[in-house]
Amino acid sequence: MRIVSYDELRDPRDFLELMEACFGEISVPEHPDLLQRHDERRKHEFGFGVYRGKTLASFIGVAELKVRTRSGKTESALGIHHVATHPAFARQGLCRRLFDFVHDRYCKEGRRFSFLYTSRSLVARSLYCELGYKEILMSGTRAPRALLILPPTRKRPERNRTRIADLAVAERLFAEATAGEYGFVVRPHGWVLSRLKQWKMKTDYVFIDRDGYAFTNPDRFGRYIEEFICRNRTAYVRLLNRIIAATRGGLVHYYVRDPILGAIYKERGARFRYETYASLMVKPLTRASFPSVFGPRLFQSPVDQF
Repeated sequence: MRIVSYDELRDPRDFLELMEACFGEISVPEHPDLLQRHDERRKHEFGFGVYRGKTLASFIGVAELKVRTRSGKTESALGIHHVATHPAFARQGLCRRLFDFVHDRYCKEGRRFSFLYTSRSLVARSLYCELGYKEILMSGTRAPRALLILPPTRKRPERNRTRIADLAVAERLFAEATAGEYGFVVRPHGWVLSRLKQWKMKTDYVFIDRDGYAFTNPDRFGRYIEEFICRNRTAYVRLLNRIIAATRGGLVHYYVRDPILGAIYKERGARFRYETYASLMVKPLTRASFPSVFGPRLFQSPVDQF
């Protein structure tokens, strides 16, 4: 079985066909190209696959993740994404062999841990467990998800205006808020703009205040809030009012970590959902112990998903 890199695929459309067959996902060649161009975690290699005949039968994406350990040092870890096996070639051990290949390759390059996101409802999760992956606690996962339905109005949504220069405020505030956290808290200069570019999002989707910011993603029927960090209650209220003024329908905020913000949502009649099926899993590639390196839990934000 010959394993090829993404750049060695016979045709980039083979990846599109595989993603559509497995997930119904439209992944035109432009999408991986944007990720490689603007996401510092995927610049070196996007992933590996194996063919059966003319069909890309299985694929695993890889990323280089920068993580902060309990010692305060930064190290590289392996990130797994876009795991897929074509239904016509399921249960032939192709995915397992790709996992063995990437685990061995990146262990030799000095990676001590491999991370992946999944869901407790996915069939593939049992394979991950067999391969040695274990679910880990993430800082904030016990925090609720807030759901706020906005009252109908005939007023036009107010447009948020954010300049590229303003995005540096979000970077400073994130570094300040996560100074004592471990895990996915290492973000290079310009990370906000790079995340926007890789998903073809606008700078106006980020709401900036001198004391806070909110990274949002609008939807046809509302808006998702993926990260919301402020220094105080006054800043939360100011920014939330601006977000509401720019939104029609409803708001969904993942992981309301700050109890101050949770109280504000409660005052405005939001509903809260505590259960989650999302799961972050880790596998040691060496004899290193995850708890001794990172502690009992890891900081993670939806903005950091890979």
